[in-house]
Amino acid sequence: MNYEFQSEGAVAIDLDGCLVQVEASKSWFTRRVLPLSIEQLRWRPDPRRWSIAECLDHLNATLALYLPKIDAAVGLGRREGRVSPGGFRYVRSELEALRSAEPPVTHRIDAPPVTLPAAAVDPDWLVEQFHQMRDRYADSVRRAFGLDLPHILIVEPIFPLVRSLGASLAFMAAHDRRHMWQAERVRRTPGFPHAVFTSGPWPRPAADSERQIAEEEKVEIELRSTL
Repeated sequence: MNYEFQSEGAVAIDLDGCLVQVEASKSWFTRRVLPLSIEQLRWRPDPRRWSIAECLDHLNATLALYLPKIDAAVGLGRREGRVSPGGFRYVRSELEALRSAEPPVTHRIDAPPVTLPAAAVDPDWLVEQFHQMRDRYADSVRRAFGLDLPHILIVEPIFPLVRSLGASLAFMAAHDRRHMWQAERVRRTPGFPHAVFTSGPWPRPAADSERQIAEEEKVEIELRSTL
């Protein structure tokens, strides 16, 4: 996880862990998403559940909306010299929101309307935005080091329970893990389409069944190991 208890009431937000998650998310995308066909990306387990493409579009949309708010908070903190050596104390509701965001998912959280995926996700745009959004997020994390993370607040947060800069940065990493986990569940749903060759950013078929099972087990361990 990107936060741990240090003493009663004190919690550390692990910004280094947030940076590790950036690389883990990009690696997962390369290994687990790029080999999929357009049909596989857009396939829904049922009309009420998102496709893999929709999970990823939601992640990108959330980061695109949050990053300007995060950057504004970081800039304000730097201008006002709001630094802290650590030993932070966060509001309990923020910590509970962070825990609830982590996989494995035990209860549904309705996505804010502004973060809902597009009706038709463009695969080329999805690839470009997935990497760009995480590189921008990583830059914001690096600039946040040394700031008073729990007391610098995000203006008009999209997720109202997560208001501080530190918790917002941790929440974005947990949010990636949550929906990567969701995308893996889609892949394992009976009826998921077989691989086909395609053009564009999806040139390779999925691996054979034994190799795919081994890869899925590895991904499951990786998703849980970041908690």
